[in-house]
Amino acid sequence: MLEIQGIKKSFGGVEAIKGSNFIIEKNKITALIGPNGAGKTTLFDIIAGFTRPDEGRVLYEGEDITDKEPHIIANLGISRTFQQVRLFKNLTIGDHLSMVENNGDMNLIKNIFRKKKVKRVKQETYEQVLEDFGIKQTLETHINDLSFGQRKLLQIAMALQKPHKLLMLDEPVAGVNKVIQTEIENLLLKLKEKNETILLIDHDIELVHRLADHVIALDAGIVICEGAPNEVLKNPKVLEAYLGE
Repeated sequence: MLEIQGIKKSFGGVEAIKGSNFIIEKNKITALIGPNGAGKTTLFDIIAGFTRPDEGRVLYEGEDITDKEPHIIANLGISRTFQQVRLFKNLTIGDHLSMVENNGDMNLIKNIFRKKKVKRVKQETYEQVLEDFGIKQTLETHINDLSFGQRKLLQIAMALQKPHKLLMLDEPVAGVNKVIQTEIENLLLKLKEKNETILLIDHDIELVHRLADHVIALDAGIVICEGAPNEVLKNPKVLEAYLGE
């Protein structure tokens, strides 16, 4: 579904990615692991169009999307979350769920600045989303009134609500308490049962082991190992680079 070909990226003369190559297969959960500074989030940003690579290409369903704008890439079916939650603090939960269903960029902007009454059928749908994700708030609740964990849950809910074929999750359980972490893991296990195609970054090795079908290990922007979780997480190169052993 997604192919990374020879991606290189430097920032201020420092090589963040030194030539990554890998393939993300459809209907599988692929985990991208590595120590801090390995280039994981930079690769996410390149795939999603937020950062341009110095060299290489990103192919999505055979189409070169390397130089496309983020909203175009999103509308092609790539939906992502961010490690640092990005939500509009003065808008409500309902506003956020409504805006992601509009693929047109102008429609998105209009939904942010022009309040529309949510149709009853949509309200019922969104209320079901809140129930499914364990967000114990109303649709009228402003983002400022949500805990960090609830914001994480909403961000994932938004990524799922947006029409997509590939879901990219950047550290979905980072910084949340054990209760929220369990809720997120259970949600991901349900998505796994539904054969969702997911690319995720996470430092929780046990979580990666439970969720992932395929693991890609990075070090200094280079793929040092990939394969089944049992193989990768026991690989000497991975233990040395990622676990410090």
